[in-house]
Amino acid sequence: MGLLRYAGVCGALLLGTVPSYASVITFSSRALFNAAAPGLPIETFETGLVAPGIIENCDGPVNSASGSTCFPLAGLLPGSTYSASPGPSLALIGAGYMPVGNANTVLGPTLFVDTFNISFTNATAVGFDVFPAPVDGSVQIAIFDPSNGLLGTFTFAAVHGPNFFGVTSDSDLIGRVNVASQSTIPGELIDNVAFGIPSAAVPEPSSLTLLVGGLALLLRFRRRPS
Repeated sequence: MGLLRYAGVCGALLLGTVPSYASVITFSSRALFNAAAPGLPIETFETGLVAPGIIENCDGPVNSASGSTCFPLAGLLPGSTYSASPGPSLALIGAGYMPVGNANTVLGPTLFVDTFNISFTNATAVGFDVFPAPVDGSVQIAIFDPSNGLLGTFTFAAVHGPNFFGVTSDSDLIGRVNVASQSTIPGELIDNVAFGIPSAAVPEPSSLTLLVGGLALLLRFRRRPS
């Protein structure tokens, strides 16, 4: 009974001191995002049917199950779909298009007034690079669950070239991410989309410390004579 009592005390201590977080956590660093959500596949759009420095247009939505003038059939990773809203036209831009500042192929709505939707079949973590071309400006990221319920809205100042945004959810699947510039321009181009269920959960450092301390305390009392 003594061991069970101390186990309960340690459990209560651990639960009571772990920080409480909202259902989504955001990241502005890909390295930190990768540490929190390891093992995700990454869509690079490099199977796109576009030459460097050239713009190719096609109608969305596009995914692995559909071929288009932008991507061959099965050219995209399964589990994600890309579309413009209201759309439908998408722009696939080859590497080295100066107004964008993209070293690799990027995808987004053709029209600046449209927003960009990325939908997922099974994901609790999503991270990608945002290109606000052709000018800097504020970009809003809205996160939705599979039932289209809003999980959170985040706005940041995007500059020329890639701007990383990542999000993880600890209570809901992420069904859709909407990328929307906050003026007529800039646009909403993206690249390097990591998405899915992380391969392993990484404990919060404070939680891990408390857990180790609690186990040590349990062992200490277990070794004491009754």
